[in-house]
Amino acid sequence: MTLEAPMRCSALAEQLGEAVAGTVEQRVRWLLVEDHSAWGSEAVADVIGPDAAATAKSLALRVQLVRRREGPPEAGAPRRLTLIDTETRTMATRQIVSPAEIDAEAAASAAVEEFGEPVSGPIFLVCTNGKRDACCALRGRALMTELSAVEPESVWETTHLGGHRFAANLVCLPHGIVYGRVSPGDGPRLADAYRAGRLDTALLRGRSAWPAPAQVAEVELRTSLGLGGVDDLRLLAVHADGDEATVKFEVEGATHRLAMRSERGEPRPTSCRGDKLESPIHWRLA
Repeated sequence: MTLEAPMRCSALAEQLGEAVAGTVEQRVRWLLVEDHSAWGSEAVADVIGPDAAATAKSLALRVQLVRRREGPPEAGAPRRLTLIDTETRTMATRQIVSPAEIDAEAAASAAVEEFGEPVSGPIFLVCTNGKRDACCALRGRALMTELSAVEPESVWETTHLGGHRFAANLVCLPHGIVYGRVSPGDGPRLADAYRAGRLDTALLRGRSAWPAPAQVAEVELRTSLGLGGVDDLRLLAVHADGDEATVKFEVEGATHRLAMRSERGEPRPTSCRGDKLESPIHWRLA
């Protein structure tokens, strides 16, 4: 299967009916680095350096560049650096002058309350990194325009989140909830719901703190029980063995166990570049 113009990877994923649930790379901690430069395909490594980017990845620290406008900042202008722990749901921010000041090891392990000033949130991120994938520019910028009109102090453009074939992508922090295929009209609705402590399972890709089988199991259990509150369930355990997994949740004092199985899809392009075929793994109820 080849990706031919004007086909885009997000349109192809929709045509194939690819499920969005269970497609978020597991990362508990996020580090947001304010940056106004023109982002390339490897934007994070370009800004903080390849060594720091590799260290962050090895420590499962999700580093994202964020901005509200593009263009070179004034020389020596301070940048905001924000650390989020999606398990404890705590956030803190401080200012730096240069990305050279970033300590990935400290950000991955230090207590959030010791990192900087506390942030109450929420924070919304929209991937607009068109140099990484055209779908994020085409769909992400449209969502960013609509959402920033109603959330001017809370929404930020960001770099590659993974899963550009599910553009437009929206992240809700501090929970690390990630939505996919978000239309411009969906953005304000999802932001309002998140502020009210609710979520939408139809567009839910998953929570970044949880592994893929738990992300899918959450959608299945919420659909079965009609749960709409962000904190209506609590993940107790995930046991994975090859292509099988068991996920346990607690809901109102009751324990629910879901048996999951993974399937590998047909090889197809997962990027607008179309130069590499991948076989995405999808988890389903066994």
